[in-house]
Amino acid sequence: MTTMEFVRIPRLTRFLDPRQNYGETTIESEIRLDPLTQFSGRIAHFAAGPRPVVDLDALNQASLVHGCPFCPEMVSRVTPKFVPDIAPEGRFSEGEALVFPNLSPYDAHSAVTVISRAHLMRTHDFTVAHWRNALIASANYFRAVNHVEQHIGYGLIAGNYMPMAGASLLHPHLQIYATDRPGNFLKAQIDAARHYHQATGDVFWAKLLQSEQEAGVRYLGRTGAVEWLVPFVPLSFIGDVEALFPERYSILDLTTDDLQDFAQGLVQVLRYMNDTNLYSFNIAFYPGQSVEDCTWVHARISFRGMINPVLNSPDVSAIRQLYDEPFTTVFPEEVAAELKPYFARA
Repeated sequence: MTTMEFVRIPRLTRFLDPRQNYGETTIESEIRLDPLTQFSGRIAHFAAGPRPVVDLDALNQASLVHGCPFCPEMVSRVTPKFVPDIAPEGRFSEGEALVFPNLSPYDAHSAVTVISRAHLMRTHDFTVAHWRNALIASANYFRAVNHVEQHIGYGLIAGNYMPMAGASLLHPHLQIYATDRPGNFLKAQIDAARHYHQATGDVFWAKLLQSEQEAGVRYLGRTGAVEWLVPFVPLSFIGDVEALFPERYSILDLTTDDLQDFAQGLVQVLRYMNDTNLYSFNIAFYPGQSVEDCTWVHARISFRGMINPVLNSPDVSAIRQLYDEPFTTVFPEEVAAELKPYFARA
């Protein structure tokens, strides 16, 4: 079996600590290398207080002052429609989910998926049906694009939930787009996964899953066919959760059952967020174009918050923004230990 390397580089800082009458103190931190890309990330405990309770009702009222284009009374009047060869009915719908063109497109084929009719959705309000239907409607859009263009490139699904995650509207929604440019992070993953396959004959993601299941410290469990774990190198300063879709290489490979299984696990993650006073997150799917990319479709949920709630300090600082190196304040193994009981209930 090919060995999966989880490289930790410990660091030890010594200083005279005023909290200890200037006695000598040592503080541990850690640099980790992503086992696929070898990108580095830093982990250090941060002197942060308890997470504040956010007044979502006040946020909700403020967000509705000028109306919301995604609410039911407006969405059919103010959002665009697809051209007939993409969607004869103008939009795609599934349950409460609705897909329509993005007025500010990211690429030639760019759309928005509204997840719910409700404008304010707390994390524990989301149901499996909300996410299942939103993802099915999104997949139907990609299939329509593929029918017209005979390819979609990379079918990307991403979301910013609540202001701390970069949402410009409170109403829950996703950005979806078909593109031949997958972005720097996904491109690096695909390049590394191809190299790994050429060097070993193995699929990196299969070996990662096997290694994490055997170690047990970051593996969370399974919902149907979807496998869940906490990444060795998180991207958020609070932590991430990752879902793997075994043997699925393109967004078009995902079945309705796959999306149902993913939605079931995502709801467990959102319940954990509710219980730990986390209300904001990013979500993204990382697909290849085909089996030739040697990359299983995977998705990441990245928790978002404020470094200093008193100052409304965002969680992205110079280390992340300008050096492009993640900085995390909680060890992934601790996040996994807290999350694992939620998957026992799934």
